[in-house]
Amino acid sequence: MMGLTPRQADCLAFIRERLEAGQVAPSYEEIAAHLRIVKSNVHRMVHALEERGHIRLIRNRERSIALVADGVTKPMEAGLALLSRVTGKSRDQLVAQAVEEFLERQVRQ
Repeated sequence: MMGLTPRQADCLAFIRERLEAGQVAPSYEEIAAHLRIVKSNVHRMVHALEERGHIRLIRNRERSIALVADGVTKPMEAGLALLSRVTGKSRDQLVAQAVEEFLERQVRQ
């Protein structure tokens, strides 16, 4: 996993605290209030955490932040997160597409 700024580490700690306590993921508004920053900065911070492989976002759902287990993060997670943002496809759609393309290549051989 890539390093974090102090603010990103605070954000991740707040998200982790909420989720490990069995609560729903915090909203951007709650994160902004906790960190005393504006919501647009939270948006950038959360997406930076995803790109660095610390969290996973489930697209088109509210309160959809999931932690990525320490030590289990695969190098491709950050790449998938970035590719998801660029293509507009969900992580699951990208994985399904990759599997489908792999199987098609195997059949051709």
